[in-house]
Amino acid sequence: MYGFTLILILVIAYIGDRLGMNVGRKKLTLFGLRPKYTSILVTIVTGVFIASASIGILTIASQDVRTALFKMKEIQDELFALQTNYYAMKSQRDSAQKELLEAESRISEAVTNYEHVIAALVEAEKQVELQRQSIQSNEETIEKMDEEVIKLQQQAIFLEREVSELLAKTDQLRSDYELVSTAFGQIRGANIAFNASEVILTTVLKKGLSREEIRKALERFIHEVDEVAYRRSARVSEPQPYRAIFLQSGVLEFAVEDILMNDGDVIVRAVSESNTIPGVPVRVYLENYPDQMVFSKGTVLSTSLWDPKSDLEIERVILQILSDAKGVALEAGMALSQGAAVLLPGEDFLNSITASHGFETQVEIRLVVAKDTWRSNSPVQVYLEIIP
Repeated sequence: MYGFTLILILVIAYIGDRLGMNVGRKKLTLFGLRPKYTSILVTIVTGVFIASASIGILTIASQDVRTALFKMKEIQDELFALQTNYYAMKSQRDSAQKELLEAESRISEAVTNYEHVIAALVEAEKQVELQRQSIQSNEETIEKMDEEVIKLQQQAIFLEREVSELLAKTDQLRSDYELVSTAFGQIRGANIAFNASEVILTTVLKKGLSREEIRKALERFIHEVDEVAYRRSARVSEPQPYRAIFLQSGVLEFAVEDILMNDGDVIVRAVSESNTIPGVPVRVYLENYPDQMVFSKGTVLSTSLWDPKSDLEIERVILQILSDAKGVALEAGMALSQGAAVLLPGEDFLNSITASHGFETQVEIRLVVAKDTWRSNSPVQVYLEIIP
């Protein structure tokens, strides 16, 4: 067929060429055109006829040509749909394969446990038989072994059921794992609301108060402590007299009696008993200290060495000895003033940092009490000394 088409095209081309040459030689005209243009027109018409005849013949003769000419868009759409279905089915296959592997792993584990129990059961049955053959008189031992065999048989039955149930519980186990992971992350991310032995709040009760006045003052103080704990996320789960703290019964009465026994002013401190996370009540106890002078002027509260050649900045050293000094002040029974027990003027801090640029050798940094200080004179006024 294709050979016939080629021969027909060659014949048409030859006839067209000869026709064009004759038209040119005889100087014929069509539609009033000049002979030159008439020859060109004849050649063009012949070429169009050749192309049309070729397409027509091939279309009639070949199913593939008809398909390429008239069904190409449909074929492309079908190809695209097939590719889309292929990728979707491939994704589904991968997901199914992953789930299958996980299920097979669970089943393999359960089967292993089942085999271990079966092996133990067989071994127990052998031991029972040996006991029956060798010790006829020991009925009690045989009964115990029989009971063990029954337990193992029950375990074997249970594990057989578990193997079948695991096939349906794969998704549930994955969900449970995610819940446990989330809960574990929440527990790991929990903050500490109060540290153990942390002084939450202090107050000073003046001498000369009556028992009732002391009681009312302490009750107001305890409610202030409860408010501070509540703001720092401590909470009581059940209805209690307080929203965020737990105070042992009798503590208030004991504190009242202890304060009445003192001749002067008394510093009362509310202290956290243990580390407490947000959402639970903070356990509180009370400390009473008589108001008296605890630090004389010139007392060194804390000290540290600093080498300018080291990588440690002097600011960090100063902050560390300030923290140490606060611990010393609290151990001495100092009251708190807006949460502070020690106060270093900002000017001293900045001057020390400026002076440190001129040091080349190791120096001693001291935190010194600026004036005689009583427990009620909180915070302790201090200044810095840098000794080469």
